[in-house]
Amino acid sequence: MSIFAVMKRNIIYIVVMALLAVFLLSCDGRRGNSAVRSVYYWSTTLSIDSVKQQFMRRHNISRMYLRYFDVVDGDDGMPVPNATLRFLTPVPKDVEVVPVVYIVNSCMAAADTSLAPKIYRRVRQMNETNGIGGVKEIQIDCDWTMRTRSVYFSFLRQLRSMAGADGIKLSATIRLHQLSQPAPPVDRGVLMMYNTGDFTDLACRKPILDMNDAAPYMPRLAGYGLPLAAAYPLYSWRILFRRGRYVGIMHADDDLPVLPGDSIVERRVEMADILKAKDAVSRKRADANSEIILFDMSNQNITRFKSEDYEKIYLR
Repeated sequence: MSIFAVMKRNIIYIVVMALLAVFLLSCDGRRGNSAVRSVYYWSTTLSIDSVKQQFMRRHNISRMYLRYFDVVDGDDGMPVPNATLRFLTPVPKDVEVVPVVYIVNSCMAAADTSLAPKIYRRVRQMNETNGIGGVKEIQIDCDWTMRTRSVYFSFLRQLRSMAGADGIKLSATIRLHQLSQPAPPVDRGVLMMYNTGDFTDLACRKPILDMNDAAPYMPRLAGYGLPLAAAYPLYSWRILFRRGRYVGIMHADDDLPVLPGDSIVERRVEMADILKAKDAVSRKRADANSEIILFDMSNQNITRFKSEDYEKIYLR
């Protein structure tokens, strides 16, 4: 073999190896820049149709926060379950399920030590009945306040102890106004970057997410005493006003009576608002965006934007 042939072969080898190295580095970079991709599923029926399946595959969704039931005030004033999820289709096998229980804040006024075991037992029963295995975490969602904090935190400690005995972590949602309070006694929190404005005020144009409203809370984020993930909104509201006063949120065309002169306004979040919020979180607490959760995975919400726009949210 001539010296020129050897040199040519060596050059080809070097070029191929260099291209391979660039490819591998780019793959590692993409993996490193991508957060854990999660969604909330907030409905009374679980139906993973083809639209949702395509979204989950396309965006590599690995975790689903699944609302199991609400806890509300019963007729006797005691907390009772409500709006329990019905499983019409199974959850994709490669997706981790985090059961979520929403508790109305007023329930904490009447809560006693029986509430935590009742909730834990009900979650476990729903897991077993519907074939949900490998649950590693349970989440509690409650808009607690300073007045209910003591009872709520006691409830969380009790529930965390019960779940922990079975190797299950406990998480809780963290609203922006709760950042000024001590962190709840859970393993981690999910920062809710939405519902920043007053949707009952007709003059409030961006009640779902407006960083002008969220900005005063952000300085507390850096020192907050819990590991955090971040949740961002996709949803919209149709709100009924009568003579300029709030009547209610319309979930269907006929669930609230519309009178002559009434106004129905739509409030929605724009992609620019979501990305601005995500950037603000990264600047104060970059690790919070190590898992990004979209609220929530309804067909309307996951088809409103282009696929590449959802990718912009998920990429760190």
